[in-house]
Amino acid sequence: MHFATYALRHKRATTEQEWRDLVRRSWSMECEFTHGEDRELLTTSWLMGDLRFEALDLSRQRWIWRPEPGVDSWRRNTIVIFLIESGIVEIEQEGVSVQLTESSLLLLDASIPYTQTSPGHSRGVILRVPKTSLARRAKAVSGHEMFLPASTSADVTLLRSLLAATSAYGERCSPHCSTLVADHLTDLMEILSDDASAPKRLLSSDVMLRKVKRFIERNIGNEDLDPDMIARATGISRRYLARLFERDGSSVMRHLLQTRLERAKKILTSSGARVRISDVAWQCGFVSAVHFSMAFKKQYGKSPTDCQSAGTAGKHDGANHPTSPTDERDA
Repeated sequence: MHFATYALRHKRATTEQEWRDLVRRSWSMECEFTHGEDRELLTTSWLMGDLRFEALDLSRQRWIWRPEPGVDSWRRNTIVIFLIESGIVEIEQEGVSVQLTESSLLLLDASIPYTQTSPGHSRGVILRVPKTSLARRAKAVSGHEMFLPASTSADVTLLRSLLAATSAYGERCSPHCSTLVADHLTDLMEILSDDASAPKRLLSSDVMLRKVKRFIERNIGNEDLDPDMIARATGISRRYLARLFERDGSSVMRHLLQTRLERAKKILTSSGARVRISDVAWQCGFVSAVHFSMAFKKQYGKSPTDCQSAGTAGKHDGANHPTSPTDERDA
């Protein structure tokens, strides 16, 4: 599937100097070109939920790591995923070198110096995934090692196909669809965790805690969701459930409330004035709008209505300002 090529259609090519500036600004890397070669320097980037996608032409380039944290310290806070459409991309980090081809999927920690080289024609997509999201769902791949999942795994191939399809069509999705797809893709990163974890890579309690949290996230709209229901659904005792969260520095009820509030805040900031506060409370499992409003204000320091208004105002402001260098060029 030509996912990167599809995402790049109708995009304006940049000059080599514009490209160097973009790579330095967006990726904190220095870009060197092979001399005497024609190339079409195309790129586009967009956000889907917490995920940042960038489709780009990497042909006949070498990127060299610069010692800086990047805009908003993105290097410290995200894991980078390379998804190659065509050609070969060589990545070297801490003395380890891997060669990515069309069937490859690579995860790396960009806070550790690395170089990437594309000797010939190559296109692909680079994703940034928050480490906090991976830590909740795929702990085995949120560490410091460069990680190349097995391309022969059917599970990994399925995840790669979903990422490729999202790369092709994601920039044109509605905000609501983007948020839903991003949440599901982040959940599916657990596939990589299962692939990465040799028998003793993860403790059984870590695996169970991830299973419990996933069940909570998928059933957070149920106002009857409580420790008893969670324990029954996941096949463990209530006492063991409590110990899992104690080891995680929390409690079942605290995590439930936090998850409900996070879901509510996401709905309020992404849906604007179209959704009623009482509907948000119901969708997130609160027994009443009053209870929801009190808990929300205690957590975030402002009422759900104020948060909703701020989100709507932010969208209006954002409509008049480009959100990335790519957006600015395409405007």
